[in-house]
Order: sequence, then C-alpha cells, then structure tokens
Amino acid sequence: MDVSAADAGSVPSPCSDVSVLVAHGQLTSLKDFVVVEVLSQDPLNKSIALLGRFAGRPDDAVLLLARKPFDAGDLPGLAGPGLELQLDFVNDIYSKYVGQPLPHHSRITVDLIYPATAKHVQKHREQKRIMVTETPELYEQVVLPYIRAIPPARLQWVYNILEKKKEVERLIFEDPDPVNGFMLHPDLKWDQTSSDQLYCLALVARRDLACLRDLTQEHLPLLENLRDKGCQAIQRRYGVAPSCLRVFLHYQPSYYHLHVHFVHVALASPGAAAGKAVLLDDVIDCIKTCGSDVWRRRTLTYQLGEADELWRLLGGGAQQEQQQAEQ
Repeated sequence: MDVSAADAGSVPSPCSDVSVLVAHGQLTSLKDFVVVEVLSQDPLNKSIALLGRFAGRPDDAVLLLARKPFDAGDLPGLAGPGLELQLDFVNDIYSKYVGQPLPHHSRITVDLIYPATAKHVQKHREQKRIMVTETPELYEQVVLPYIRAIPPARLQWVYNILEKKKEVERLIFEDPDPVNGFMLHPDLKWDQTSSDQLYCLALVARRDLACLRDLTQEHLPLLENLRDKGCQAIQRRYGVAPSCLRVFLHYQPSYYHLHVHFVHVALASPGAAAGKAVLLDDVIDCIKTCGSDVWRRRTLTYQLGEADELWRLLGGGAQQEQQQAEQ
C-alpha cells in the first residue's frame, strides 16, 4: 500500500497497535495471534476459517487460510529432487506417500479481517443452510427495511476502492462513467496465477443500487456495459474468453452495493450455485421480456444461514423453535 507524504510522519513503529499495523499494510507475522475457534474448514478446497484475537487486544479477528494452486510453470521444482517422500503404503503397482515440497511450493494465502464484526464471524462460521421464499410483500415489509438499516460504515471499504484510496494496484479495468461505469478487480479468493481459478468482481460506480431488486429497464445500459466491457477486459488481461465465464449477481448479496461476479466455468465455487447466483444474462433478459419492474414483482427463493440476522427477521428462528417443540 502506498503511504502519502502527508502520512509519512505517522508511519507506525514495530511496537504500534496491531490495528495500525494492519491498516498500514505492515503486519509481517502472526506471532501475537491466538486461535479461539475453528469457524469452518473445507477439505475439498484445502481452506480453513479461524476466529482469533491478538494478544492484549479484545477485538475479534477472522483469519482465512488456503493452499495455493500448484505452479504449473515450475513442475520440475515440485516433482523433482526437492520433494521429500514418506511412504504411506505400497500395493502391487500402486503406492502412496506424504510429500514435503520445497518452501516456495508450500505457500498459503492468508486473508485477515481485523477488527472483525459479528457479521464477519457469522459469515465464515459453518452453519446450517435454509432455503427462503421471499415474496414481493416480504421484501417490502422486512428485507428492504433491513437493508436500509445497515450502517453506511459497512460499505466504507467499497467506497475506498471506488475513490481509489485502496487497491489501486489491483485494478484490472475502469469505466469512469458516473451512471454506467464500474471498476473491475480480482477477487481476494483468486491469486491471479491459475486462469481456470479466475474470480473477478465488478463494483458499479453509482451508489443508489443495493441489489438485484433495484434493477429496472433504466439500468439495462449499465448491466450490458458491465457485462461486455468486463468480459473484454478479462480476455485482454488473462486470455480467458467470454464463453468461459459465468457472470452473475448474488441474492442475497454479502453487502448491499451492486456488484457482479466474473468466474471461470471450471471453478467449483459455492457462490455460483442455485439459491445464491443469478446469471447476469438472465437478469437482463427478464427485464426485457417481463417488464421493467420484474425483479420487484418476482418471488425469489434463496439460501440463508440459520445464524443470519435476516433469517431471524423473516421469522425463521421462531419457525425453528416451533418445529423443535412439536417434535
């Protein structure tokens, strides 16, 4: 991260508070990090989410660790003399080992959220998923007030990106038009090495669109511009053709500033599953064929975690307690 001349006098010392070190991009180790709880782990994707705290600090931290994909450009360094083998078993022509590769082949990605809110902890904690059917009336009476009550501070990290205060070096493409423009960045889930793991995120420039329900015929130029220019930018930068991309929105989204996901079709991402993702092409086509306000009129079915605040507001907690009492 760049530190401006105006901030030069405030660069923290090594003994500074950990939150300052994190904010200035100067955290170099986790020597003071204490694990409190394993929130979730995914053996398939070789990832784990941890809840912890830094010694002497009361704030929660969420730490996401994941194995990096193999470096196809250095396979001799991986499958060669640097790989130490420990035998597991041998059976005829089949054998299995535990391998210890060279250090640069065993790196992991580390994502830190600090200080983490209860919402962050809830998001990454393993929990039962429930399918919700949201009518237009339920949206107006419960979901929309919930969205409007969310503190604006929760979107500050989005505004930092849009105002080029953060993540400027990660920018793939920008259309600066204030109405139909957007910014495209690689998602933090992707390390930008394996094209078939590609995951990018587009943030719209305008701030009056929270989610899918807000989209009407007025926004078709924005949606088509974002789809077309986003796919073109990804093909130019990474060589991935538009036909190899799934482009979709989430409903419900993780945060309520309109954004669109660009994901390689080969990537098995839970966020691309039914009950979460809505293809951008389908969003556009529904508006064209079913009317400008179709996304306000439609009943939408999606998944929520049982610990989600929205699930409680929708009456899910009371429903579960009643079902348990009847059993």
